[in-house]
Order: sequence, then structure tokens, then C-alpha cells
Amino acid sequence: MVTLPRSARLAAWGTAWLRNEASVDDVVDRVRADDEPHDAVDVPGAATATGLSEALRALRGAGATAFLVALPAPGDPTGLGGPADLNGYAVDAGEAVIADGAPYALVPDVRTFGPPGDQGHMVTWMVRSAQPAPLGPSLADADKELTTALLAAGSTLTDLDVPSWRPEVEALLTDIRTNRESDPLPRAFPQQAQAVAARAARLLAVVRFALGDDGGAVTVSSAASRRDALTPLERASRSALAAACNALATR
Repeated sequence: MVTLPRSARLAAWGTAWLRNEASVDDVVDRVRADDEPHDAVDVPGAATATGLSEALRALRGAGATAFLVALPAPGDPTGLGGPADLNGYAVDAGEAVIADGAPYALVPDVRTFGPPGDQGHMVTWMVRSAQPAPLGPSLADADKELTTALLAAGSTLTDLDVPSWRPEVEALLTDIRTNRESDPLPRAFPQQAQAVAARAARLLAVVRFALGDDGGAVTVSSAASRRDALTPLERASRSALAAACNALATR
């Protein structure tokens, strides 16, 4: 089962909470999952670290009317409006939550502990000053771009033989091929957002496995060709996932 990035869960469930479609406990539970309890630092009005629920209430008090996820990458600060220090933190983390209506963002600092196979995570949300998030593609446009990128990379995905060296990917590929449904977002989200989020998250996981391990490539040249073919799909998957998780905030 694919787990959405923490910031995607926080944006989706946080927005549902602001619209009275979820409780703050729902938000915290969904975002935390099996992590250690999350805390937050530099929260407006707080002199010390607080819990995530207190941080959310503080941002609501500061004027937040929705939360938007950004899923940037090096050289691609998509979803971020600045300032530069926020962009740097967010790109390093690969994710951030931008408060709509309040000049703040949250960026997760994730620390892994424990031996391989029995690891846990400690997460601290850093509250940073933020400028408004730029307008991203609509859900429909992001879905079309994802479909186009998937078609363009189709033969590359078919030829990868990823399951032979990443067995955990086989179930994801099966889910993608059969359009298996899931509901990764709160029920208040439209069905199209649910479907796009599920597909984009699975594709993003598969592509990142493939880009992060050249075990299935025979030569350096084939590895480079695979990267060239899959990088646009990785970018389109991030964009579509963000558009789906932001759908409730932009309706």
C-alpha cells in the first residue's frame, strides 16, 4: 500500500478540518501514521515546541483558510512562492505545506532511528515564513499531463522488469494496470481527486524505485536512457499528486 507524503496528508486532512469535514485529531492521526508523535517549532505565538494540533490551531488563528501541498525537487521548486530560505528547506525535504490565507508554511524534518527492518521516525514540523503559493495546474490538466507522460514512458516501464530486482513494486504495477481504486484522501474530496491521487502516488513510487536503483539496467547507456524517459513521468506524478491533494482548497 502506497503512503502519501506527510505533507500531502497534512494538506488534505488539514483543509478538510478547516472546512469542518474532519476533526483535528483525525488530521494528527492521519499525518502521524506509525511515526512517533509529531511536534512543531517556531509556531506563531508559542515560545517553545508544540504538538501538531496546537500548530494547526495557531495557523487557523493566523488566518489560514486552507493548506496546499508543494512537492518540489532540485531544480524544480514547483508549488513554492518563496522566500528563498523556505524554498531551500522545502526542496531539501521534497515537500512542504503552504497555508492559504496566512504567511506561513510547514516543512517536515524527519529523523530515522532504529536498526534496518525495525526503524521509526521522529518528525518535527518547522514553521517558516512563506509567500502565497503560485497557482498550479487544475486537477483536470494535471491528470491529462500525467496520462500523456505515462503514455510517453509506457514502453520504458514495460521493458524495465522492475519486479525482478524490486519485488515490492509488482503490486504497484498491478494496481496501475488494473486501475484499482483506493481512497487516500478525506471523503470530502471529489472522486476524480481520489482517483488521481491513487494513480499518481503509485506511479511516483514506481518511478522513484526505478530512478533510484539501476539494478535493472544492463549498461550505463541504458540506465541514462531510462532516466531520460522516466524523469518527465516523475515530474508529472508529483504535479498530479499535488493537484489532487489541493483539490478541496481550490474548488
